[in-house]
Amino acid sequence: MQAGAPARRRQGSSTPAGSAPGYDVSGHQPFRPDIQGLRAVAVLLVIADHAGIAGFSGGYVGVDVFFVVSGYVITQLLLREAGKGVGTGLSDFYARRVRRIVPAATATLVGTVVVAWALLGSNLDPKLPGDVRWASLFVANWRFIETNAGYFVQGVAPSPITQFWSLGVEEQFYLCFPLVVLLIARFAPRARRIVLLQATLVVAVCLSAWWSAHISAGEPVAAYYSPFTRFWELGLGCLIATLTVRLPTRTARSEGIAVVLGPQSVYPGWLAWFPCAAAGLLVWAGGAGQRSAVSRLLASRPLRVIGDMSYSLYLAHYAWLVLPEELAPPLTTWPWRLLELAGTAVTAALSYHLLENPVRRSRALAKDRLATALVLLVCIASVWTASIVVEHVARLIPSP
Repeated sequence: MQAGAPARRRQGSSTPAGSAPGYDVSGHQPFRPDIQGLRAVAVLLVIADHAGIAGFSGGYVGVDVFFVVSGYVITQLLLREAGKGVGTGLSDFYARRVRRIVPAATATLVGTVVVAWALLGSNLDPKLPGDVRWASLFVANWRFIETNAGYFVQGVAPSPITQFWSLGVEEQFYLCFPLVVLLIARFAPRARRIVLLQATLVVAVCLSAWWSAHISAGEPVAAYYSPFTRFWELGLGCLIATLTVRLPTRTARSEGIAVVLGPQSVYPGWLAWFPCAAAGLLVWAGGAGQRSAVSRLLASRPLRVIGDMSYSLYLAHYAWLVLPEELAPPLTTWPWRLLELAGTAVTAALSYHLLENPVRRSRALAKDRLATALVLLVCIASVWTASIVVEHVARLIPSP
């Protein structure tokens, strides 16, 4: 799951404070190692759940945590860079998103559909190539709503790229939210910009949370994958970012509250407020000031390393865990599970160091938006080509 661009060493290094026509964001936001640790906790919860580890059957709430963190980090970035103007701000934002998420996602999609065909031959799920094509356009969540598929549907094998639903929700949110931030910066009076943005977010969060609670019982698949039932989680992180623009807010007490409110949700709806509130309080508490045992634990080196690779881990893990279960006979014993988890770690490390980081940090691409757009088109074309070829070859090769 894409959980937003990772925090770097200088989260606040960009547009000077008060540069017209942006927001009045004073000071720098230093690197937040606790946020990287929170990402690590989130991805480990998701992987533990999908691996069937006892005690982690509700670990998919890690995705809710990712949403809150992503909204917070992206909003800080947008507030600092709103002075660029609407056109430049949007083009820079989307170019960064392409460099950050598309190459690694493309490698995962192509690798999954090719490996699935190599393992299963004509027994390949005929829906998988279509799933992959939808995921390449970041609308996999709508695909799963349409096919009534997903993690929890009894009798329906989950797609090996089901995890891409959350990337779809996130990118659909970021189709509209940056425009709102930049338009307010461009046209609203400077003294009222933050307040207007906060009011907009409060309304959006309330409406989305109400809709989530309203349809969760009657339409569980749509409720789980719909952007309209999930936008409030991203919006909550965005709202926290606007509330902590100038405030040092970390206290040991607020971090203690966040621990008490640890992940307890099983479906979206009102219960999803528990993991989201926990994540929000941790993010709020970590703004500045006194450090507690919780923040020190989250900032520890092992969690920071996992947090850095959380996006690659999220992308890689599901195919490793699901595809062996589709073999005949299925590989479901714990030795195989351990091998799959090791494969996830190796795949994620290779993706992070050889693909994700080099592309994201490429100075040539950072200076050339046209080249970045071509990267996007080439990536989409690669996924579609691989999926179409696999789709046709799987029909021609007889089952073993």
